[in-house]
Amino acid sequence: MKKEKLFTITQAARTLEMGRNNLLKLLRNSDLLHSREPMRNSPTKAAVQQGLLVAENAEYSRGPVKVPYINTKVTSKGMVWIRDLIEKTSISQAS
Repeated sequence: MKKEKLFTITQAARTLEMGRNNLLKLLRNSDLLHSREPMRNSPTKAAVQQGLLVAENAEYSRGPVKVPYINTKVTSKGMVWIRDLIEKTSISQAS
């Protein structure tokens, strides 16, 4: 099985030529990311099932304590879907 290319949110934003925060806002408004704490900016079940986003478990050290968090990655299919969404929203705003 071939491993699919995954993009971080920052890499996806750069590729799509937009800001990271604007991409996160767009994904939250499209119900692809959770908007409430403690799951904020983690992918929704629907986004994962469609193969648009992937949730990876990670952790960082805060002194002697390891703090777990969810790292959201965008699949290549997700990149195409987001690009189409951006085009649709820019067309509707121009009208």
